[in-house]
Amino acid sequence: MTIPDRDWGPRTLALVDHEHDRDAADDGRSRYGAYLRVRGYQLHEPGQPATPLPPAEFAAGAWTIATSPIMSPGYVRIRPDLLGIRPGFGDGRLYLDVQLPLPQQALKADTAIPYNWRDWQGESAAGDRYRYREEPRFDGRPNLLTHAVLRIPVDETWQLPDQTHTTGDGLTAQAQAAVAALARGVNRDAGPMAAALLGEA
Repeated sequence: MTIPDRDWGPRTLALVDHEHDRDAADDGRSRYGAYLRVRGYQLHEPGQPATPLPPAEFAAGAWTIATSPIMSPGYVRIRPDLLGIRPGFGDGRLYLDVQLPLPQQALKADTAIPYNWRDWQGESAAGDRYRYREEPRFDGRPNLLTHAVLRIPVDETWQLPDQTHTTGDGLTAQAQAAVAALARGVNRDAGPMAAALLGEA
């Protein structure tokens, strides 16, 4: 199932898909919960299955499981024209990298880009505003594939929940809350930046 184009907007980069998660669940509750049961070892201190992670580490792990390529389609859906939203740590602090492909026209070059240099390719149904972007099939011609990485710090305003459960329904509920907080934060903080870069501000 794909999220309808009407749900995406210039500042909406990630959405939590509760409906598909429930409808596609083998247990009738949460498909994401099933992934967490299999990958729960990623959401506690190494070698200490009853020891929760700090909020930032828990949120990063929960996000990684909730998105492609681990879950496909993901519990958290990334806007189709983006290359991804990935968590990382710098100086002990969590950030999200939003990978935004840019068309060649976004470059401010003194000379025109040769017409035979290939750009990002995108397939879409009629009316789709945010198309999946992919590298063109290599046919021997040069490719110029530009993209921006928006590195967004995750701070206390994102209100990441504390992890108190390392298994079961409690873990699922806390992981769902953590990825929802990250989705809200990335839309709020990176959404305006992405819109400005794409001329949609």
